[in-house]
Amino acid sequence: MLTNEQLELFRQQLKDLKKSQGFPDESDFQVFLDKSITVLENEGASYRPLNKSGRVGGLLDFSSSQLPVIIVPDIHGRVDFLLKLLDSKKFSDASVLEDLNEGKIMIVCVGDAVHGELRAYDRWVRSLKDWQMDVYAGPSMQEEMKENIAVWQVIMMLKNQFPENFHFLKGNHENVTNETGHGNHSFRKFVSEGQMCCDFIRQVYGDAVLHLINVWEKSLPLCAVFSSFAVSHAEPFDVYTRDEVINCHEEDFIHVVEGLTWTRNDEALDNTCKKNLKKLYGKAKTSGVIWFGGHRPVKDAKYMLRQKGAYLQLHNPDEMNVAYVVPGQKFDPEKDIIEL
Repeated sequence: MLTNEQLELFRQQLKDLKKSQGFPDESDFQVFLDKSITVLENEGASYRPLNKSGRVGGLLDFSSSQLPVIIVPDIHGRVDFLLKLLDSKKFSDASVLEDLNEGKIMIVCVGDAVHGELRAYDRWVRSLKDWQMDVYAGPSMQEEMKENIAVWQVIMMLKNQFPENFHFLKGNHENVTNETGHGNHSFRKFVSEGQMCCDFIRQVYGDAVLHLINVWEKSLPLCAVFSSFAVSHAEPFDVYTRDEVINCHEEDFIHVVEGLTWTRNDEALDNTCKKNLKKLYGKAKTSGVIWFGGHRPVKDAKYMLRQKGAYLQLHNPDEMNVAYVVPGQKFDPEKDIIEL
């Protein structure tokens, strides 16, 4: 645990990342990424079971934890979202960062750290014009990537400092190499965001940094399960066994990665949330919200209920909302979704 002085220094370091006008030095960035990968690869088996290869698997198992949990929806370059959350005192008399430091709270992010959405539309259009002329790091793309890299740094610093209490799940936008395979699909929404970000990193930093961010992505967990709820990036497409989720990065189970990160609205099979919670933990509630995710934007509302109320979609890109969940207590979306 950090002292008060150390914690305030840490808080300032996080805030300074937003103010930075440049990009991390390549060698420093490599060292930082390597450390962040090492932290993920050495998580405790008590809450992150090992897969068949002896590496940390895709499941976070907090079924015996009674800590309150803050669920953070898709970030998409909004470093202000994370900083505002850490300073917030809407959950206790202390700030979230102070509670995190004292082990009194847990944060689970549903993924999608990067790629500004509609708020960045004009910037993407300008960046595309540069990219089509083989200018991969023009002014507009630099503006986009400053946000993205700052978010990566904040996420990784929080994970490195509070490995058991801060967790970031893999989303579909974590696919930094823009690959199609391993449960990933190449990404484009407004323009060719996935390839444009890949080309930027390759030009500015080279293949070594690109590789390290890819390794970091492949080291992220896919799903977190608690005593009465679970979290993944997207609505579960199908029903997956505990063994499948733990071994999601093994060749035989990569369909689980796609099924928990890419599911479109109305695409999931019937009743997958309750069935999955039963598979992962051994029990399922008969009513109330039991599975949280983001992925698809919710417009003009804080949340959307799907699967007869068993799935709560928490991602309004125009707002900074989080869900506050206490294991074993009934979740009330009207009261427990907090606007920062």
